Amino acid sequence: MNDPAAPQEVATAALSVSSARLKRQHELAVEFAIRALKSRDVAWVIDGACQVVAQGLNARFVKVLRYQPESGTLLLEAGTGWAKAEIGTTTLSADDASPAGHAYRSVRPVISNHLGAEHRFRTPDLLLRYGIKRAVNVPIRGVPEPYGILEADSPDDEDFSETDLVFLEAVANVISMTRERVAAEVDEHRQVHFSETVLNASMDCIKVMTVDGRLEFMNEHGLAQMEIDAFESVRGRSYASFWPDDELEKVHLGLAQAADGVANRFEGMCRTDKGASRWWDVSLSPIRGVSGEVERIVSVARDISERHAHEEQLNALVSMQETKLYSSELMMKEVHHRVRNSLQLVQTLLALQGDLSGDTTVSAHLQVAATRVMTVGSVHQRLYEESGVEATDAGAYLSGLIGDLQVLSSDRRIVFASPGSRCPRGAWRRWGW
Repeated sequence: MNDPAAPQEVATAALSVSSARLKRQHELAVEFAIRALKSRDVAWVIDGACQVVAQGLNARFVKVLRYQPESGTLLLEAGTGWAKAEIGTTTLSADDASPAGHAYRSVRPVISNHLGAEHRFRTPDLLLRYGIKRAVNVPIRGVPEPYGILEADSPDDEDFSETDLVFLEAVANVISMTRERVAAEVDEHRQVHFSETVLNASMDCIKVMTVDGRLEFMNEHGLAQMEIDAFESVRGRSYASFWPDDELEKVHLGLAQAADGVANRFEGMCRTDKGASRWWDVSLSPIRGVSGEVERIVSVARDISERHAHEEQLNALVSMQETKLYSSELMMKEVHHRVRNSLQLVQTLLALQGDLSGDTTVSAHLQVAATRVMTVGSVHQRLYEESGVEATDAGAYLSGLIGDLQVLSSDRRIVFASPGSRCPRGAWRRWGW
């Protein structure tokens, strides 16, 4: 018989795994961004990006492809899982017929979970040699043109998801920001323009604020998601003022921790400027200056309204199924109760009829029948009432059951014998067998 709770248990387990993976990706992205903000070594950041993506996606093969304008190809600049001889020498086509080339040309991410059956693109020779079955590519943005591609590849059958894509984009944006920050140290005039360009490329809602929580910058996607028509209308506004009263405790705690130099994360509901309710997965991280002191705080918020709605639907479904199971259990108890009462009634009637019968033989038979009905009732009660440890203790259960059955034949002796032992000589005759 199928367990009606099994689908809900599987769905709950799947949701738990998905939430844990999302949380791990978020933590890795924040930690990587903090380390990258302190580094001036772009090559080190690019290598670190490959390691972070490999951890976040459980992918053996990750690479950064740098576009070479002179040849129109993508050079395998850094990566994990590939042979050392491939790094710095292998090139891939940058045309629209390859996944990486299409991501570079369109400046849009590409997921291909079935390369062998892909009709849009051809599979590059490099991926064929390593048995790659699926790939996800995101552009590493730059000014005036993209720097290259961050790609994760896998020979396994598990599909990349949209959540994985967002994580990959976050890491690619950190590479972009690091490159532009380092370049801006040489040319200070470009610093603000480059930083805003990269932040505006993010699909998350990004706010940069002073240490005391006053808004200094908000990216374009954030303005659109929060339904704010113009940034000037919210410039200098308190970050906490965006949140409802019941969310303020964790907001203030997060701001305080970030001001102390500690990155943190929370989830909460925040309405848009036009009143729409949205749920956000928020990370608050400190931005340190050259002296090492916290100079600003950055908030990165991802819209998780759809996921939250699915969780509520799942919880409602689980609750409904639990209610149904409880109702079914009550109904079964009522059925068992009625069966027991019916058997008791039959037993009572038989015993009463036996007492009223004038024939001794008939009376004896009716009393035997009444006893047997009573025994059936006892067995039935034992079957449906015992649960937990008692129900799994076979020895105790069978001993009680034998006791009930022995009432049916009080003149017969029942002996327990261990497996393989022989019945004592003469027992058949002495005990009437």
